[in-house]
Amino acid sequence: MIKQAILLSYILNSIILKKQMERMMFELKFRVIRFFTLSIAMVFFIVPCFGFSSSKVEAPIKNVNNPKFGGIYRRGLGHEPATLDPARITDVYEVIVTQQIFEGLVQYGENLMVIPCIAESWTSSRDNLKWVFYLKKGVKFHNGREVIADDFVYSFTRILKINSKSETSSFLLRIKGAKEFVDGKAPYIAGLVARGKYKLEITLGQPFPPFIAVLAMVNFSVVPREEIELYGKEFGKHPVGSGPFVFDHWIPDKEIVLKANKDYHEGRPYLDRVNFMIFSGSSADNMFKEFENDKLDDSLVPINKRHYILENPDKFILLHRPSLNIRMFVMNNRLYPFNNKLVRKALNYAIDKKTLSEKIGKGRLIPAVGFLPPGMAGYQEDDTNYPYNPEEARKLLKKAGFPEGKGLPVLQFWSSVKSKALLEEDKVIKRYLGNVGVKVHFNYLTEWPFFKKLMTKGKLPVFKYSWSADVPDPDNILSSLFYSKSPTNRSFYHNSSVDELIVEAQRESNYVNRIGLYSKIQDIVMNDAPVILLNYLAFERVFKPYVRNYEGNALGDHYFSLKRIWLDKEK
Repeated sequence: MIKQAILLSYILNSIILKKQMERMMFELKFRVIRFFTLSIAMVFFIVPCFGFSSSKVEAPIKNVNNPKFGGIYRRGLGHEPATLDPARITDVYEVIVTQQIFEGLVQYGENLMVIPCIAESWTSSRDNLKWVFYLKKGVKFHNGREVIADDFVYSFTRILKINSKSETSSFLLRIKGAKEFVDGKAPYIAGLVARGKYKLEITLGQPFPPFIAVLAMVNFSVVPREEIELYGKEFGKHPVGSGPFVFDHWIPDKEIVLKANKDYHEGRPYLDRVNFMIFSGSSADNMFKEFENDKLDDSLVPINKRHYILENPDKFILLHRPSLNIRMFVMNNRLYPFNNKLVRKALNYAIDKKTLSEKIGKGRLIPAVGFLPPGMAGYQEDDTNYPYNPEEARKLLKKAGFPEGKGLPVLQFWSSVKSKALLEEDKVIKRYLGNVGVKVHFNYLTEWPFFKKLMTKGKLPVFKYSWSADVPDPDNILSSLFYSKSPTNRSFYHNSSVDELIVEAQRESNYVNRIGLYSKIQDIVMNDAPVILLNYLAFERVFKPYVRNYEGNALGDHYFSLKRIWLDKEK
């Protein structure tokens, strides 16, 4: 009966998503992907398989018959990473580079299927508590040493030692004995054991449905103990992994350069080198300019250049597909006046998010109907977001004690990006809020490490924020953003009912019941309005016509892979 209920829920959700995505000019297909293990027990996941839209918007041609080795791939990076240590990374810019250098037990395939990586296979018990991973033999770190099971024990234990309260650690704390280890009551993690060189055993304290998908996050990559001991905290500036590319050098504010790992266990990459060029703050506009000047092989897509790109298919290849990314203004719920729920709701009603998405986004921004984007389990087509209703905004402001905005200070909005399109978006938002009497001033801080520090410490009253899911599971959005103890709860939102429901949902193994719990969570959070939910961001990247074999998925730009790209051009 449970399997039938899951299948029925899946079919109904597929029909709803199909209608929604047709309106957004996407072709959406779904597959039920079965993950086989060596034991009788099997783990099932339902994941989306996204197709590309019209013939003018297509993926780079995949030609596997005559791939060429060699060449330097030049790619733009929107901000400079603070570290390349997988145990310490916390933002998309760090993930983009780090995942080229490091790998873990499993990885995401192009359609978000969890597939083998350093683990060539795995089994799980019927209750999904005991997991056994069988490692490939001969996988080497970049220093030449073989990767063995004990390296994963060390790497996972190290994450808990560095920061037991981080989001990454929260997943590992589900391992049996992890909490006792963190509390100093045990010398090791009882549920994390190497059984010889090539067998890793992980026992959870309680079921956690997305566990295998979580392990595909680059944070859970394996690292060599000897290199950590050599560099200490500076390991993030001198990373040594086992992935397809080897770290070469890093020039701050300019570039990060990687070179091909000739001993890579899946076969050496086609590219000889990857140059990440850093474009802090003004990413899309400046990046595309360098792309047009043949200094980059791909680029972000400035919204005002989108039509030009589509009209020149011989010069450009545009990759356009849905992604699990949501955009919002985060309000610090601890600070005045955002500690007033009525004010937060008024600001939500004051902005016409649909018109904003359509006119500013021009095909890339999709009006958000809820916190879970299309393609995410639990997505609902019914619009639960705040509609444009300036009259209701005025009523709420008056009820909060600020009739026509009188008595409110000038609200300080912050952004880390200053591109032309986003500046235009900010002007429109300022006008919407001004119409209900709310005065706003936009501040721009394009030094990402400093912006991130202020954001994390709660020093920014309101800021523009984009959240890209690391795992195709609703918990990665709702728990990460709105669980009161989550380190990525940037709004400092706290609702005890939401906390209790999140904990319950994380333990629930029945798919239908679990999705129902996340639906309740979403409704409560939306009513509390800790953020201004704007839109979903479709993944777009433009390539030179000679780029081949680009591998992307719905997790977006930060989970792209360069290991199979090759360049179809004369050297």
